[in-house]
Amino acid sequence: MNQEVCIPVIILNWNRPDLTISLVKNISNVENEVALRFIVVDNASSSEHRNTLIEFANVNDWSIATETELQDSCLKTNQHILLLLDKNYGYAKGNNFGLKLAQKLGYKYALISNNDVVVEKPVLKRLILAFNELESVAVVGPRVYGPNGERQGPYSKPNLYHNFFYPVFIPILWPMKKLMTKITSKINDGRTRYCYRLIGCFMLMDLDVVEKVGWFDENTFLYAEENILAEKLEKVGYKMAYVDSVYIKHMHGQSTQKLGNKSRLWQQLNADLYYFRRYRGYGPIKLALVKAGFIYSHFFLHPVVSKIKEFIKKL
Repeated sequence: MNQEVCIPVIILNWNRPDLTISLVKNISNVENEVALRFIVVDNASSSEHRNTLIEFANVNDWSIATETELQDSCLKTNQHILLLLDKNYGYAKGNNFGLKLAQKLGYKYALISNNDVVVEKPVLKRLILAFNELESVAVVGPRVYGPNGERQGPYSKPNLYHNFFYPVFIPILWPMKKLMTKITSKINDGRTRYCYRLIGCFMLMDLDVVEKVGWFDENTFLYAEENILAEKLEKVGYKMAYVDSVYIKHMHGQSTQKLGNKSRLWQQLNADLYYFRRYRGYGPIKLALVKAGFIYSHFFLHPVVSKIKEFIKKL
């Protein structure tokens, strides 16, 4: 095993220790080309779920630290770490704890991973190489497949076309989008390239650059973090990159399913509106269109499309 590079894998957990432990074992078994250190950040899970993680950490000789102990603890780079937070801070702030700890321990890069992903083949060594293949790259991610085999990302810069006009006029615009997706997929197959933003379930990050832009914006609880980070990076001359030659699977939604579908949707809408207002300078009219497009898309269009698909399957 090549021990020249050691990557801390930061996994944010909230009431899903089963997924987190499964991912730790999965990555440990598959990623044999780089050295690994796990930093599991528990976002104030219930006592039952937190105790499951603590038992796993104790059995496997991990270090355990609480949020209040973090500043004075003697954690070292040769340890796997379970960090117990006082509150459920959400995605941005929860991951910031892990990222800042990784930098404090002297790591150059850190991987942010949802606990609802599956790694089938080594990915990390190839992601590391991408930092040298393209200039001014701060965040790198692989090809991501969803539960039904659909690709998730990379994504272009969102605007009113994506957030209002496309969902409203989807019968007219969908065929063109489908054709363009096929064309660009063939052109970019296997390539490493710049993108506006990645999906946040699996991202390798340059810690010095991410610190330079102020880490994740902690004003969001869930969603829009990648868009916001992309804007912050762009302002200081850095970009995200997408590596099409390696992949992971993302069982989308498993890590947040206990929030409930409606709660997740409203969290997403509020985060999107914050992003467009704070980072894109959208005024009241544009924000109203974004909100209208979101409500139409998620509360009418998606349910109707799902029912049509179910009907077709029964035929």
